[in-house]
Amino acid sequence: MNSNTIKNKDIISNDQILSIINNHIIDKIPGSFIRKGDGENIIIGYNKIKDVKFKDYKRMLRIMNIRFLNFEFQKFVKKALIDAFNNCNVMGISREDQRYKFWAIEDQILEILDFKSQIFCDMNFHMEFIKYPNNNSLENELAKKIISNKKIGIISCYDVSDFLKQHNTVVEKWIYLPKEKRKKIFNKKIDIKLYKKVNQIIENSVVDYWIVAAGIHAKIFCEQIKSNNGIAIDIGSSIDTWKDIYHSRQHLKKIHKNKTLTN
Repeated sequence: MNSNTIKNKDIISNDQILSIINNHIIDKIPGSFIRKGDGENIIIGYNKIKDVKFKDYKRMLRIMNIRFLNFEFQKFVKKALIDAFNNCNVMGISREDQRYKFWAIEDQILEILDFKSQIFCDMNFHMEFIKYPNNNSLENELAKKIISNKKIGIISCYDVSDFLKQHNTVVEKWIYLPKEKRKKIFNKKIDIKLYKKVNQIIENSVVDYWIVAAGIHAKIFCEQIKSNNGIAIDIGSSIDTWKDIYHSRQHLKKIHKNKTLTN
């Protein structure tokens, strides 16, 4: 891939990606719509790009709730992550003005991948699914349409069925994903057994589509969903706002403080 050609002009708008997702749902076309952030760049780039250090990789394993000594699972995650990006329908990447820290190696990471569809969107398209404080609706009409009048599956550490019920959407299946709990000695870790369990549930579930909020793992689950002829949308931390949680990310804290959404 000649990633040097991926400029802002080559990145479709948020409304365009939401329209593509909505059309997939209407026409029941399998699809994976995922975002590549700094965490994914670290996992993919470790041992391949010199800017990614061991301490960065180890920190990301902790954040993603992966046991440090589970080397086989780490190999699985890295390969599955690359496959997920290669096979997704639309990939969210950083815009030119967002390329700092581990987003600065975006071009190098894209060179490692073999992304088939070559359709890129802004990695922050998930922010269209953010709910304002003291408001039970979404601002973007297409995002609101996507979450309304459906039967869906959720993969997340949060049960958001109460919020979706207000949009006449039923959560047919919620897969709870354990997150890192730094103060817990015996914290439930994510491993291959959990992945197999998630895939089995996906195979046996009949839903209109899946919403996935699981960090790095989300991209791999989205690929599993697409492989099972489903539709998956990676909305990340935006799902926190559906539970009125705004402290998990800096941009959510800003929204909570200012009561306004800024991209």
